[in-house]
Amino acid sequence: MPKLRFRGFAIAAVAGMLLLGCSATDIADPDSEEVQGDVIVVTTNFTESKIMASMYQQVLKANGVDAGIKELTSREVIVPALSKGEVQISPEYLSSFTEFLNKQENGSDATEVASANVEKTFAAAKKLAEPENLTVLPPSAAQDQNAFAVTQEFAAANGLKTLTQLGEYSQASPITLGAGPECPERPFCLPGLEEVYNVQIEKFVPLDSGGPLTVQGLKQGLINVGVVFSSSGSISAQNLAVLADDKKLQVAENLTPVVYSPAVTPTITKSLNSVSEALTTEELQKLNEAVDIERKQPEQVATEFLQAKGLLS
Repeated sequence: MPKLRFRGFAIAAVAGMLLLGCSATDIADPDSEEVQGDVIVVTTNFTESKIMASMYQQVLKANGVDAGIKELTSREVIVPALSKGEVQISPEYLSSFTEFLNKQENGSDATEVASANVEKTFAAAKKLAEPENLTVLPPSAAQDQNAFAVTQEFAAANGLKTLTQLGEYSQASPITLGAGPECPERPFCLPGLEEVYNVQIEKFVPLDSGGPLTVQGLKQGLINVGVVFSSSGSISAQNLAVLADDKKLQVAENLTPVVYSPAVTPTITKSLNSVSEALTTEELQKLNEAVDIERKQPEQVATEFLQAKGLLS
């Protein structure tokens, strides 16, 4: 929902510091449907959220917890529902969730407490979540954050692995950047490239926020740098290379389980932690690719991953 982040589930997390924004404008009624289970896991209507919710549900059931899944929309709906215990578990994005609570508690102009430092952001998240009856479990290594990508061919031809190297390259060969139309105004997008990495942007092409238009623009040579989501299945499927954010422009967006505190048990904690520990960003890309490109069902993809990791035995 992106954000600080930028997609369905992380939407609208941080108004002023987001890189890109996507849609989740229709707010669902948390009581719109009956869902069976001792604990209810939240999903939203985008691939990654559905995969994560299914993983949480399946690993909980494998450990004897009766779990159901309920689809909601934005964080504005999910967090209050969690705080009231109407649902009990949600896969979250660390910095987006942290800043949502920060702005909620301290106002829209509150000093940002999320950063690229995972440990500090996690500590801030736990502190902000406690008064809301929420427990934040340790974040996974897997992240879904905004990233700058080029084609594998472009990276190899110009020796590019990092954004610092892109800045050096751009001094003689200015860059054409493609992203959502908000990018020139977002500090983590075009301004960040220019200020942090000294990337010379010759032209900006407004496309979409990490979606198929940006990927197509890269493949067709309309742009040579595009903003994508770091866990997108298109990265491997379309032979893209994500340039390392070696100066930490982006904030930490690790996948992080959030649980209604009265529902926390050792079994639930151990089950959710096992999923977090098994995931990496590269594996998350493959999972998204299996659904978005190969057209598998999220539940099937979740099952196959958990079985491969020995988490359903």
